[in-house]
Amino acid sequence: MADRPPDDDIRPVSFVNRRRLLLAVGGMAVTGVTAPRLGGSLTPALAADHQAVTTRHRVRRRRRPRYPLDKPLYYVDDASKSIALTIDDGPDPVYTPQVLRLLHRYQITATFSMIGLHAAAFPHLAREVHEAGHKICNHTWNHADLAGFPAHRVHDEITRASHAIHAATGVHPALFRAPYGAWSSEVIEECERARMIPLDWSVDPRDWSMPGVRHIVRNIMKNTQPGSIILEHDGGGNRSETVKALRIVLPRLLDKGYRFTTP
Repeated sequence: MADRPPDDDIRPVSFVNRRRLLLAVGGMAVTGVTAPRLGGSLTPALAADHQAVTTRHRVRRRRRPRYPLDKPLYYVDDASKSIALTIDDGPDPVYTPQVLRLLHRYQITATFSMIGLHAAAFPHLAREVHEAGHKICNHTWNHADLAGFPAHRVHDEITRASHAIHAATGVHPALFRAPYGAWSSEVIEECERARMIPLDWSVDPRDWSMPGVRHIVRNIMKNTQPGSIILEHDGGGNRSETVKALRIVLPRLLDKGYRFTTP
């Protein structure tokens, strides 16, 4: 379903049945921790929290399924060796311009999952991302772990971010990515209400933890396959390794015949 939104005339199943389904299969994780601050590098303690939350909230992957209305999207249509690059936690005044220059050099269109607080702080950067032709995804107002939030707080986090992104770019985001991949029935229901596709990922090199440029490159090249959605970051801390890794990995992926698309 790459490059087009879901058909408007497709009506999703009711959330009564959806919640019964979630309960029947074990549901989503509903625990939460404090999200790391997004203004600087992660401390070891916060990095450990980030890792714990990410691990706890991952849901079992299926290989390139058709998009189910009641679950996040993990893969794009794999026709013509299509893959998607997603860039999270910006916009950031240091790293977003560097990522944009790389994408322009290789004529790649990506999806930027923006935090509303950052879009409000740097509207010119959010606008620059949009004007460069990239897709924009809602990533909550302040990178909150939504899995344990009641419905009204989920609504507030997502709505505030959408308003900030629209104010900066004129765009109403059609995609939503939950921080940490922390999904719940309340989050999925809010996505349906706001007519946004819940977007996850299938390749995670954990660049936020600064594991080293080699590790990031090796992880992406090993795990990427047709249909993969790759997760990278341009905000939330020191992203110099991410930028260096993208300089290496983008031409390698193109040389392997991959074509970049957006969800």
